Amino acid sequence: MALPSNFTDLVQQIGIELNELNSVLIQSIRIVRERINLFPENIILMQLYSTLNNYALFAQNTRRLTQEAIQYLATNENISEEDIREFGEDLSEQLGRIIEAKIVVNTIKSRLER
Repeated sequence: MALPSNFTDLVQQIGIELNELNSVLIQSIRIVRERINLFPENIILMQLYSTLNNYALFAQNTRRLTQEAIQYLATNENISEEDIREFGEDLSEQLGRIIEAKIVVNTIKSRLER
């Protein structure tokens, strides 16, 4: 079944946002590791490191689940318009979560760079 064009746009936007999130995560994890090497007993740095790794796991899982769902929708002929609409709503919510994650990770990165 062919997916609507706005669906494709939404999936592309999710991909872009996940790529940006991963980029900031890589930079932030590198910075926090450097700080942990300087201050190995600092509990706040350990918490930030854990938080960043949780967001990295979130990004990986989100990308995988999105790809699997798109593959399922593209190959299954018996999907109703209602199911496609609901899935689009779920993707929109997921995009919001990705953007929230980017905000948190950028805030952590800014704190670490000071």
